[in-house]
Amino acid sequence: MSSTQTCPIEASILQLLSPSQRNILEAQSHQINLNSHEYLFERGDTADHIYQVNRGKVTLSRLMPNGEQKVFKVFLSGGVIAEMAVFMQPREYPMSAHIDQETTLTAYSYASFKELFISNPELSLQVISFISNRVGQLMNSLDMLTQVNANQRLVMHFADIYSKQKRCGNRFTLPNTKKVLASQLGITPETLSRLFRKLKFNGLITESGACITVPDFTVLCREVDLVPSIFQHNH
Repeated sequence: MSSTQTCPIEASILQLLSPSQRNILEAQSHQINLNSHEYLFERGDTADHIYQVNRGKVTLSRLMPNGEQKVFKVFLSGGVIAEMAVFMQPREYPMSAHIDQETTLTAYSYASFKELFISNPELSLQVISFISNRVGQLMNSLDMLTQVNANQRLVMHFADIYSKQKRCGNRFTLPNTKKVLASQLGITPETLSRLFRKLKFNGLITESGACITVPDFTVLCREVDLVPSIFQHNH
């Protein structure tokens, strides 16, 4: 099962801050230490903080109507949790954050962000743009889950990862375990394993830990009836 320990960290709201703004936020922050099997927050709790993982592992999940506990994302060191939830109305966490191993986090309050936004209109606009782009990504994910088959979903997900990691070669790093990836794609881990085996057997990908190498993006896309441009827009 692939590891997330060496994965590139996704962009976050914290990266929009100038050094002086970051210092103001850090001065009002506090550290949290939690043990395995505890919860950082549960669905429906008031979303008062954005959290950055300093070390450890946190899993974001939600209980679905069919009783299945669906894993949406796993956060390791550097990951930023709930950066959109604190701006929702009502301000509630839409998922639960479970501590998978001893974890240390930095908690940034909604109030401290609000102060920064009020005093820095330009920063507010940057945050609106950031959140709008993130919503667009979620819409693309919804399209992927509802309009294409499992093979296409996997390759489209590869393209999304490739784009986020701003790769220019033919490699990218899976940001989550295979179990999480299967949940994100709406398929079983067994189905995902079969898809990977087929792609590797046909020479369309090679796999080394969390690193995926694609010898030819055009051939890979043609195999699953997708346009190769999904991998080319960031070249």
